[in-house]
Amino acid sequence: MIEPLPLPGDPSELHLRIVYNDTLSDTSDADTLEEWSVEILHRCREHDSSGGPTASGACDAEDCPADIASDSTVGSMTFFRVHLDRGRSAYAAMEEASEDLYEIAQALLDPATGYYTDEVSELLEYSGSDLLVMDRVTLREEWRGRGLGVILAAEAIFRLMPGCRAVACSPGTPT
Repeated sequence: MIEPLPLPGDPSELHLRIVYNDTLSDTSDADTLEEWSVEILHRCREHDSSGGPTASGACDAEDCPADIASDSTVGSMTFFRVHLDRGRSAYAAMEEASEDLYEIAQALLDPATGYYTDEVSELLEYSGSDLLVMDRVTLREEWRGRGLGVILAAEAIFRLMPGCRAVACSPGTPT
């Protein structure tokens, strides 16, 4: 049996930084498609002994003043929040944005109205009108293979989904 390599760090020290960059452009596309970037970060704590000698046992405490926390990037995710009720047709905006978004639009949205098709609408409870699309998830290779990508994606979705009626993604290759 092959033993998996140990993780490069404690997974309980992983956290997400979710950012929406608004270009403040007054276009109908900007009102229809919002791009959200999610950084997956690992908090590392290192002891900085360059400040001189410390009292014996002072470094055993969790709140040692010589401990420095830094974040290293473990991966990233990209989401699109699609507003079906503002700006231009969500179907047309997704078609122009990328092939992956266009495939999702073809599966879920009516090209004529830009809203969910009747078939899709019947399957979904009404909890808002927006559509959240998980576009890309990447993890550094040494962090893969332990289900962390799924757990972290679920955490990001949980934070981004309020007001969304559906969450969608297109299967892709692991990156």
